[in-house]
Amino acid sequence: GECLHTLAGHRGAIFCAAFSPDGQQVVTASDDQTARLWDAASGECLHTLEGHRDDIFCAAFSPDGQQVVTASYDKTARLWGAASGECLHTLEGHRGAIFCAAFSPDGQQVVTASDDKTARLW
Repeated sequence: GECLHTLAGHRGAIFCAAFSPDGQQVVTASDDQTARLWDAASGECLHTLEGHRDDIFCAAFSPDGQQVVTASYDKTARLWGAASGECLHTLEGHRGAIFCAAFSPDGQQVVTASDDKTARLW
């Protein structure tokens, strides 16, 4: 395959990348404490998601593509508006780094997996 776009702009390693359900956007998660939303057609950065206080290991879109969840070493997960790039909610309660987060198929719940040996449903 041929490289269509190089998504450059993070100041650190990128741990995760995922397409939106409609394939129009890509989210990336980095150890620079940000996630970024990109236009898949042009490769342009649409939003930089800032607010975590440590590395972001994971990012995923909701099934309807309207939200993004990020999981961080700062022991929080955050929900973001995909259109606005605004933080909508911070999920706090884990006692260790959160390595993974995902939406349920109906988009009504989020599951997080942590270094504290627990997974939580939100």
